[in-house]
Amino acid sequence: MQLPQIRLHQTYAQIGIRTTQPVQEIHQAPADLSIKQLPSKMMIERKSSHLEIDQREAWNQLGFKSLGVLIADIADEYKQTGLEAIGEIAEEGDQLAAIENKTDAIAEISAQKGNPPPADFNIAFIPSYGSVKIHYTPTELQINWKRGGVEIDSKANKPLHQYQPGTTEVYLRQKQQLEIDFVGQHINNQI
Repeated sequence: MQLPQIRLHQTYAQIGIRTTQPVQEIHQAPADLSIKQLPSKMMIERKSSHLEIDQREAWNQLGFKSLGVLIADIADEYKQTGLEAIGEIAEEGDQLAAIENKTDAIAEISAQKGNPPPADFNIAFIPSYGSVKIHYTPTELQINWKRGGVEIDSKANKPLHQYQPGTTEVYLRQKQQLEIDFVGQHINNQI
């Protein structure tokens, strides 16, 4: 004998979730940077060296005299010669006038003039040491520096930020159900 049965078939409810991910974008622009290099400056002031050589005395000693110096030397020499001649004549006159000495003044004067003393000579370096005058002024340098530098100008840029929030949607994907079936042929419907 077959017993009547009640069959239950149940379907559970199911929910669904739809999610949209959030989107975030960040862009950082680099800073605006301006660099200017200022060059250094160097200023030089220079006074040239100066060399003076005076060799007139050396040329005079070598006999290459200028006309003015030659005339002055000849005038000095003739003046000295004239003074020496006057002195010699005065001395001879004094010898001749001194009769009281009872000497032969004329013979002595003739002997002095006839036999002159040997000429005085010596080795001389021509031109003599120090006859060339040298004067030297060295170069003078004055160096001035002006330091350069660097000018830096920077401007920071703000970041660009974009954000799109995400979403979450909850929905009913499947409804719950309960099915009841009666299985068996003889079911007493009477109570």
